[in-house]
Amino acid sequence: MSSCALPPPLPRRSNSGHDPRVLGTIALPGVAVALWQRFTDAAWARPGLDAAAPERLPRLRQTLRPQDAAAAIRGACDAAALADCDHRRALIDHVADLTQHAARPMGALLVTLRVEVTDGQSCPKWHLDAVRARLLCTLRGAGTQFGPASGPAQVDRIQQMPTGTAALFRGRNWGAEPTGILHRSPPAIPGQTRLLVVVDPVDEAASC
Repeated sequence: MSSCALPPPLPRRSNSGHDPRVLGTIALPGVAVALWQRFTDAAWARPGLDAAAPERLPRLRQTLRPQDAAAAIRGACDAAALADCDHRRALIDHVADLTQHAARPMGALLVTLRVEVTDGQSCPKWHLDAVRARLLCTLRGAGTQFGPASGPAQVDRIQQMPTGTAALFRGRNWGAEPTGILHRSPPAIPGQTRLLVVVDPVDEAASC
């Protein structure tokens, strides 16, 4: 009598905590997403950041060393004419922290840092990113949605990240153990502008 072995279940576990070292748990067996709950208060930079006009919000896409993130986002704030004030300084510090904490678990010497401003649903489909791992953090507006895959582009038990929480998701290129967690941008809310930080580790081979 022959038997057919079933494939192992896809990793679907999520870890969360207030210590940034929780992001390192993404490498543990079975973990598909690690959430750093840095801010229990979603209004960490309000009213200044939420009150800023969308054209004054920084926009950035740059491959850099993690330690250079503060200078890069400062330049983006200058380019957007975002006034020097407490919420601007908090924004620069937070993006710099996010970049360095995203790079550390991957051992990445370079990262691609994106700061995006959008008023629509930029990624409406449930998906995996074509990277080893990706950090997402919404600093203004609704947070990213995620959940366990129930099909190629479907999830059940939809969860939504709070504003200010950072999540490190395994991507399509993680390696031998694929992931069972998909994510997408939240549905657009009329009149609401999102400010999203995205950090991808750059593999040395890809950067050459």
